[in-house]
Amino acid sequence: ESWQLELIISGFAIFGMFTAFEPILDGLKTAENAEQSYKIVLWLVALISCSVLAFNLVLHVILRGLWIGALGLRYVSGDIDYEKLNYSEKFTNYLKRKVGSFDKYIATLENYCSVLFAVSFLLVFYLLSFFAVNFVISSIKFIFDDIHFLSEQVRSIIATFIGSFFIVGMLLTFIDFVSQGILKKKQWLSKIYFQFYWVFSILTFSFLYRPLVYNFLDNKFGKRLSFMLLPFYVAILVLITVKYKTSNYLSIN
Repeated sequence: ESWQLELIISGFAIFGMFTAFEPILDGLKTAENAEQSYKIVLWLVALISCSVLAFNLVLHVILRGLWIGALGLRYVSGDIDYEKLNYSEKFTNYLKRKVGSFDKYIATLENYCSVLFAVSFLLVFYLLSFFAVNFVISSIKFIFDDIHFLSEQVRSIIATFIGSFFIVGMLLTFIDFVSQGILKKKQWLSKIYFQFYWVFSILTFSFLYRPLVYNFLDNKFGKRLSFMLLPFYVAILVLITVKYKTSNYLSIN
């Protein structure tokens, strides 16, 4: 069944993520020491992707384990019988309203697990797309630096035009992403934005994960879970950039 496949994939992926952390950190440190900017970016992408994916999949395994335990308990003891608890009417009514049935709790856990598993890989695609666009912009700069049959002024004009197109496109794509498709809803804006959308859909390989994105956008539960996880992702980005370094400073009184 699907949940069994999820656990198998999560288990192998978590093992792979935690095994990869040490060589990724070593590679990042080596690239920093050698001042190789492109390698630093690549190792940083790998580190962020592994961190986010490991966090999501560990959380997924915990929730899926809780779901399996809840299913076993449901099979043994049935649904919650609030009358047998013999609480006061105030607490009984409150618990019935807030807790509800045990079947609803199991169904909610199932929804969280399924959505979280899909979000894990969708976020990695987002990260890869962001750095893919930046890589293309950097490559264009290097290409124009090597074109010698054009004058410096012509190269500057062409590079400025292409750079402006990419900057505006990235800004519009980000606004559309954060606003959950507001640029696609306005008739006149959609005609302008479509040109940028078409180009960036190729550069970001969005044809691989576009169905997942639109499935999340039309699902309130998926959007709510994504917003709930956002602070954790920000915390992960901050934590992986924190370094502890012993100082040689000696305090002499």
